[in-house]
Amino acid sequence: MIRLQQLMGADRPRRHASIILAAAVAAIMQPGLAIGQTAIQPRTLGAANQAPPLPASPQIPVTAVPVPDSTVRQATQQANGNFTEMKRGAFGGQVQEAWDKAPPTAGTHQSELCDNCSYKVRLREFMVTVIELPRGEKISAYDNGDPQSFEVKQRGDNRLAVKPIGGYGIDSNLVVYGKSGNIYPLYLRAEGYNSKNVPDLRFVIEGAVRVDNAGALDDFPAGTAGKDSGHPAGGDKTSAAGANPALSLAAMAEARAAAGAASSTSAQPGTAGKGDFVASKPFDPDKLRGWGQYKLWGNGDDLKPETVFRDDYFTYVRFGDKFKSIELPTAYVVVDGIDEVVNTRVQGTTFVIESTQRLISLKSGKSYLCIQYGGQG
Repeated sequence: MIRLQQLMGADRPRRHASIILAAAVAAIMQPGLAIGQTAIQPRTLGAANQAPPLPASPQIPVTAVPVPDSTVRQATQQANGNFTEMKRGAFGGQVQEAWDKAPPTAGTHQSELCDNCSYKVRLREFMVTVIELPRGEKISAYDNGDPQSFEVKQRGDNRLAVKPIGGYGIDSNLVVYGKSGNIYPLYLRAEGYNSKNVPDLRFVIEGAVRVDNAGALDDFPAGTAGKDSGHPAGGDKTSAAGANPALSLAAMAEARAAAGAASSTSAQPGTAGKGDFVASKPFDPDKLRGWGQYKLWGNGDDLKPETVFRDDYFTYVRFGDKFKSIELPTAYVVVDGIDEVVNTRVQGTTFVIESTQRLISLKSGKSYLCIQYGGQG
């Protein structure tokens, strides 16, 4: 018996360890029991000593949001100042190929002043178009039909800059009010970069008007070109530089010859215009003469006109339909064996040379044309 008790006593630590391990496993298997707690219920207290039950805690679901590896990587790099390179610039492939073979005169459109006309202006996205009103006009105000799609800014007394800002494939109108009393209705159309049409970079309304109480602004004496002049293909050209001055399309007043060649100023004979050094001459259609009395020769047909005639003051070279396709020339006369530049102007399709020398030469690049008068007087 003693031997049995000794054997049982010797085995007691191992049994205790087994009991503790079993209790730990049971606590893990039963939810709500922490390690170290037992499943044995506490003794029942008396009614007086029994604590009130605790209110049940609300079950708040917790959702774990995974953090992307890319965010962790970027945050780690940026914390050390390592930011990625930023690429800038627009993509290519937006060059307007209509310009590749366009002539030098492309981009400039000339329209005759008309009392009952509207003017159609072709615009292009990402490009600015300058609209020039007739010489002598001053802009009083203008109304833009669609300010959200077209930007309009005044750039001088008679110039407006128009730019599409709403994309392409849209249109609207622009109404310009001149101090002369004229109203200029313009239709605006914006085309895309891939349009087959060359846009109007410069839209010119030819002619001249008078502004009341400001002098005879429609009377332009000979040789007045100023900053507003310019060849349709090549920008400003002034007589001070010895080039062709009055390719400004605003030459003389409204009197025209029956042949449609030119118009002249209404200033008194021999009186010089304001700020000018050349006297104006009256236009008399009865003085026109010389048809068929000019001998022409040169190195090609580029500058060959339809007809040439003259009056007492000017020589008129009418190009007709060829006018819009040629580079207008510079006129020269020979003085003391030296070529000297002569003032010129344009009226319609007629090139007006302010000289009645019997021999006048026209030069444009490598092309030249000699005009020799063979008539009497």
